[in-house]
Amino acid sequence: MRFRIGLAVLAVTGASTLAAPAQADEVHTLTGPGPGGSAMFVTYVGCDTFFAPTAAPQTRLNLGPAAAPRGRRSLGLIPQGTGTASGPYTPFGSLAGVDASVAATSATGSTGASYIWTITPDTLPGTAWSGRAETVVPAGGWHEVAAARLDYTWTLVDLATRQPVTDGGRATPGEFAAQHGDGEGYVVTGFGCDGNAVNIDSVRSGATTWDFEGVALDTTIAAAAGEVPAGATVTITGRVSDATGRATGDPLVLESRSPGGAWRPVGARELVDPDGITRVEVTVRETAEYRWHRPESQHADEGWSDVVVVGAIEAAPKDEPTAQPKAQPKAQPKDQPKAQPKAQPEDEPTARPKDEPKAPPKDEPEAPQEAEPKDGPDGASDTGGRQQENGADRT
Repeated sequence: MRFRIGLAVLAVTGASTLAAPAQADEVHTLTGPGPGGSAMFVTYVGCDTFFAPTAAPQTRLNLGPAAAPRGRRSLGLIPQGTGTASGPYTPFGSLAGVDASVAATSATGSTGASYIWTITPDTLPGTAWSGRAETVVPAGGWHEVAAARLDYTWTLVDLATRQPVTDGGRATPGEFAAQHGDGEGYVVTGFGCDGNAVNIDSVRSGATTWDFEGVALDTTIAAAAGEVPAGATVTITGRVSDATGRATGDPLVLESRSPGGAWRPVGARELVDPDGITRVEVTVRETAEYRWHRPESQHADEGWSDVVVVGAIEAAPKDEPTAQPKAQPKAQPKDQPKAQPKAQPEDEPTARPKDEPKAPPKDEPEAPQEAEPKDGPDGASDTGGRQQENGADRT
């Protein structure tokens, strides 16, 4: 939060150009301190004096605390030390009928300060009336702080030097307007002078009310592939962003279902990666739909992303040879005796010639071995002589 107000607005107040709240009942929803220069925004000022040194508080949206006066949330103000009062700025068109209020709560209680700046008919040129009142928020519960019911200490201030000119006494806004005349101006009602945190809601000025509620967030989803083989994994990503497109880093829960079935969470809350993207790997066993669920948080209502479908491709059956009938053994003839040779007459030997006694060989002289004839002394062959010798031996 960076808005501080000065006295420039008072320079045009006397010319009646200060925007006045709408007359019809209106409710405006804010998701933060509000833009400077609008009909209402949250600012910070000094506690002891309007222009004392200050430190901007941290702001946050909160559910409740407890039951918020309007809606479901409020704006939390966390002081960064003591001495700074933080709260709403609202303009008014009539000091006599000022109707500026704010609801506040603090677990430990908180003190603060409320300021009114106005130009009445009796102010000198270059001056303005400044009123200061202390504010107190008791510990616990919601409490309304209305400017019209506070007693302010009034001082006429030189706008150029910011120095006091004269003391105006102590009075409520209505009482002071009755003494000095009515006028336009603005109110700043702040808390946290003691350094204690406070939540504010239901800021009112005239017929207009400002309500603090959650920011509008957008959650997107994407799948790394539209189809994967059954049993494969796919990465699902999500991103949460605000109206400006800035990633907010909200945790997400992935949900899935079979087409037309009931949604169920895939796992626990997933935190965002450093690049502002949330990633989850899922195993796709069958075609399924996926979406991100953004749970309710302090600063935003719950929400869901669009739906993506990831198909599971079943594996094609492997090419197998056509089943052949099992080879059947050829039919064997029934056990029959193998063909036997024709029966022969029992023990009838083949007719053989009767054994006839062989004629004893005649005593014949052994065939003499041939020998080369030798020439005798008288030239006659020697063979004949030997034959004669043989024959003589057998005799």
